[in-house]
Amino acid sequence: MISKTISEIFRAIAKILEIKGENVFRARAYERAARNIESLSEDIQDLINENRLNSIPGVGSDLAQKIIEITKTGKLKFFEELKRSIPEGLLDLLRVPSVGPKHAKLFYDKLKVKSVQELEEFARKGKLLELEGIKEKTVENILKGITLFKKGRERMDLASALKAADEFIRPLKKNPYARKISACGSLRRMRETVGDIDILAVSAYPDKIIDAFLRLPSIKDVGAKGLTKTSVITKDGIKIDLRIVEEKSFGAAMIYFTGSKNFNIKLRQLAIKKNLKINEYGVFKVPSVGGPALGAKDNKENYLCGKSEEEVFTSLGLQFIEPELR
Repeated sequence: MISKTISEIFRAIAKILEIKGENVFRARAYERAARNIESLSEDIQDLINENRLNSIPGVGSDLAQKIIEITKTGKLKFFEELKRSIPEGLLDLLRVPSVGPKHAKLFYDKLKVKSVQELEEFARKGKLLELEGIKEKTVENILKGITLFKKGRERMDLASALKAADEFIRPLKKNPYARKISACGSLRRMRETVGDIDILAVSAYPDKIIDAFLRLPSIKDVGAKGLTKTSVITKDGIKIDLRIVEEKSFGAAMIYFTGSKNFNIKLRQLAIKKNLKINEYGVFKVPSVGGPALGAKDNKENYLCGKSEEEVFTSLGLQFIEPELR
């Protein structure tokens, strides 16, 4: 999940740079890197270990060093300093659908809007309409976006989450290009409350599954779209992530994205003791010095298993553990 953290940080940096009016190409470089990292089909830690970060389009030596810093510390000093250079709360404006960096900068420069609450107040009082380029339809979309933003920060009860997930999983299961479709994350662990909904699929044609997913009528906004992953916000304000994986990795990916985080850490620690490595792509034998690179996408020599959860647990000397207990 570190790839998700890196892409979120890079995307936030891009938005802050735009707000500050800095070089547009620099902002786009971070956005491009975020998009490509989000779509990676390999474990980014393997790319670091093998000194292959520059194989990611848009990632040069500077961004590579930042990626390494995030993987080591979980944060980025440059990002923390950048956040301190803008008013607290301004980043939240950028998480509101229909509010981009240009509008956020306009609202701050002209009205000193520093929070979603202030933005809503100004919108309802008609203050935004006094600004150049802001039409009634713009304000209407912003108010709708604020409603979605508020809902997106709330956690659903389990029954609501199951119903929302079914609206997407049921039609995708009928798609001829889908081999397997399943919910994962806290929903699969049957937690009492659920934040985002995670869906995992197997298909030889990920583009066709993603296109079918994005045509479903419940979708309000598309947050991100990559080669094997997309994120959307539903009309009810629920964030749903869809990931497409290879069949040989489905079991490992189900374990990885079902979590919990602490459970995955314990599995990794157990794998290390057995001279193995586990990630969302499968279970791999740790190679001898000079052997094939660990975790490379088509590395049949190091790949041990990953097609089903049962075989992953067996490789670690465990019986199947029910998701509710993870």
